[in-house]
Amino acid sequence: MFTRFNLLLALAAALPCMAQEAPNILLIVADDMGYGDLSCYGSLQIQTPNLDRLAAQGVRCTDGYVSGPVCAPSRAGLMTGRYGSRFGFEHNLSRPAQLKPEFAGIPLDEPLVSQRLHDLGYRTGMVGKWHLGESLAEQHPNRRGFDFFFGMLGGSHPYWPTVERNHLLYGEQPPSEIRTPYLTDWFTLEAIDFMLAEDGREPAPWFLYLAYNTPHAPMQAKEEDLAKYADVEEPTRRIYCAMQSCLDENIGRILSALESSGQLHRTFIVFISDNGGSVEVSHAVNAPLRGTKGTFLEGGIRVPTIFFWPDQLEPRVYRQPVIALDLMATFVAAAGGRPPAVGVRLERPGRKKKKGPIYDSVNLLPFLKGEVSTPPHQRLFWRMALRGSAMREGDWKWLRPNSQPIQLYNLADDPSELHDLAAQHPDLVRKMLGEFNAWEAELERNPLFISAPTWSAYNRRLYEKEYTLTQPSRD
Repeated sequence: MFTRFNLLLALAAALPCMAQEAPNILLIVADDMGYGDLSCYGSLQIQTPNLDRLAAQGVRCTDGYVSGPVCAPSRAGLMTGRYGSRFGFEHNLSRPAQLKPEFAGIPLDEPLVSQRLHDLGYRTGMVGKWHLGESLAEQHPNRRGFDFFFGMLGGSHPYWPTVERNHLLYGEQPPSEIRTPYLTDWFTLEAIDFMLAEDGREPAPWFLYLAYNTPHAPMQAKEEDLAKYADVEEPTRRIYCAMQSCLDENIGRILSALESSGQLHRTFIVFISDNGGSVEVSHAVNAPLRGTKGTFLEGGIRVPTIFFWPDQLEPRVYRQPVIALDLMATFVAAAGGRPPAVGVRLERPGRKKKKGPIYDSVNLLPFLKGEVSTPPHQRLFWRMALRGSAMREGDWKWLRPNSQPIQLYNLADDPSELHDLAAQHPDLVRKMLGEFNAWEAELERNPLFISAPTWSAYNRRLYEKEYTLTQPSRD
């Protein structure tokens, strides 16, 4: 499927950033946050002034996607710049008895963005949720390119840890004390310490992957944050709003620390969520998008996406589709490196008889700066074996839930995916099916682990559910 279009993208991605000074890079990832749950994305209930500031002074993307509708495969794509389906990682982690431990996570021969930036001279750190493998010592973040790690290796954690009951780690050691009672606040303290650290070495730019677990379950909020949303009658939604508010306040603390240390202007900040909001568990709102975490409807895979870099990016709204896979190439280019070419099958040493990797990550800097007017991607793909698949090409969205017939939507006219046009455009449906099958034929591995069969019934309910498509106001 390598085309002239792919060649142009490959050339654009290969061009290193022309900035005179390599920037600090801060990647902030929320967990299960609704598309419509920031005020800069339309929320009427939740006030998020600090994220609004990043959006107003940076580039706010209307059509930002992730590569998976649930946590782990989305993060696997984010860290590698490749669809997780290419290397068998398209479901949340599980460990079947027959699976070798080295494959219960991102395979060890997949370079991560942390390793690439470390090789470019960056001091690298991770704070928060890993969820990308813990069966082997080699899967630990400190063995995957991160100099510093504080957080949890698994997928969730209570927000009120105690010394006796927690599964947090500093590197490979558990904490001996609780630094501050609420986990979101604690992650922020560790992040600020890392960003402001001076270890006696030559000053070097830093990369911090700050992976908050907010607002993922369990639904637990501080009393002072709950008090701000006392008028929200539904109890779970009230907790969710309070958790979102707390997250925004913590991001404000990070911005203040960067400003006071004189680093903000040369720090490249990206904010995303790992997937769409969980409508059933946390009462997130993805309006005006239909769907939820776990589906390939827009509400499951389209997320708030904000780029902020005062030295390089002018404020604007960017409306072309982008995907979190692009962050690897964008960060490497910003750091002055040369990211892998897009859409070209590379040879992998020692595996000449097997399929080599294809990278999907596009350097977005020329697009975000307005230097390139064409879309970064001709097509975007999603797949989760036994649960469904989807593809976007231009404004057309081809959707194949496992429990429903193939559907077709025009997202320019129908972003809420209410009007299935498959019957009116059978030739387009067949064409897009063929393109999707051609993409599947490129994949290097079958899924290494899949969801339990019981998820199929739950998945069907998510596609049949009616969703709120307008923003709730303050009650």
